[in-house]
Amino acid sequence: MSQRQTGELIGVSYQQVQKYEQGKNRISLATLVRAAEAMDVPLSFFLEGVGPTLPQPVWPELNRRDIAIVKALLTVQDQKVRAALRILIRALAEE
Repeated sequence: MSQRQTGELIGVSYQQVQKYEQGKNRISLATLVRAAEAMDVPLSFFLEGVGPTLPQPVWPELNRRDIAIVKALLTVQDQKVRAALRILIRALAEE
């Protein structure tokens, strides 16, 4: 399928198809859906192999008490006090 034919099927110019192919322009979801329909493939076809490129941080599981502490910290209005509490918590965690 030529770039011109592809462009006609998805409602963009062939120049825009070139830019999509070269990665110069981002493609909207609506245009991607039209491309999937035009090529008779599922939308997931375009997403194969795409995933997070950075490792995800491993967080310990939080229980209700931990969450309550975080919520309480967020309610402290004085920024200096909040910063001091963060410093204190980090210092205690290092022990």
